Amino acid sequence: MKRLRPLLLVGVFLTGCPSAAPTTTPEENVETLTDPPGAPSEVADGRLNCLGQAATTGSAGALELTGYVRTLADPDGLQPVPAATVEAFTPDGTSLGSAGVDVTKRGRVSLSVPVKATGFDGYAVASYAGYLNWRLQSSRPKVTTDVDGWAFLATQAEIDARASAVGVTTAVGTGLLVGAVHDCDGFGVANAVVIVGTQTVRYIEGFDVAASRNFTSSTGRFVVANVPPGAVTVKAFGRLKAGGPLTLLSSAQVTVTAGAMSAIDLAPRPAAQ
Repeated sequence: MKRLRPLLLVGVFLTGCPSAAPTTTPEENVETLTDPPGAPSEVADGRLNCLGQAATTGSAGALELTGYVRTLADPDGLQPVPAATVEAFTPDGTSLGSAGVDVTKRGRVSLSVPVKATGFDGYAVASYAGYLNWRLQSSRPKVTTDVDGWAFLATQAEIDARASAVGVTTAVGTGLLVGAVHDCDGFGVANAVVIVGTQTVRYIEGFDVAASRNFTSSTGRFVVANVPPGAVTVKAFGRLKAGGPLTLLSSAQVTVTAGAMSAIDLAPRPAAQ
């Protein structure tokens, strides 16, 4: 039976490592990162054999974007889930249609979008009255029909309470960035360091922040609070061999919206990146 891939879970959030100056390895022309304080000594743990390969192409026509929309208070969908709507957009913001979640199937949703052979490289927004919008995109074009993962809707009060519990005050007019570093099968990558501009990154264990971690756990998840609205570049680095440098695993530019959650799936970088 195919495993469902855990995508971007919103947990209590928020400390991590400060940014360090990236460099480039001449022999590979791939960006590396000077070890920040608390950097992992272990190699990046995940199936990364597609790293640096050309992006896979799919078939022109239509593609199903599938997944689940639930709430932070009920992540397993054991209670009635909200009748949320998911809408897909092209990178420039043109709507590709919307679909409602199936409340009888614990929030299952499937949305057909038109695609070219290069796949779907836009984003999707899950929304429901009273909850913050959840905007999801991937760093790598989507070319196959499979489970995208889960969107966990949260209220502003829930976010504020969880932030306060770890000593963070959420600022009005900013957004929340959540994400996960994934391998070639869509599973989390451990021992990755995430850089989001000069923002402080915090790493998640389950639904909770692990204050002592300066890199990802096996879920690959991270979160950044109080991100100014607009475009921000997100990069993930990991060691590809013991004793090697922290090497760029994935990179994407994400648009953050005030009063919303922006989610990013950091999939292994293709050759052209």
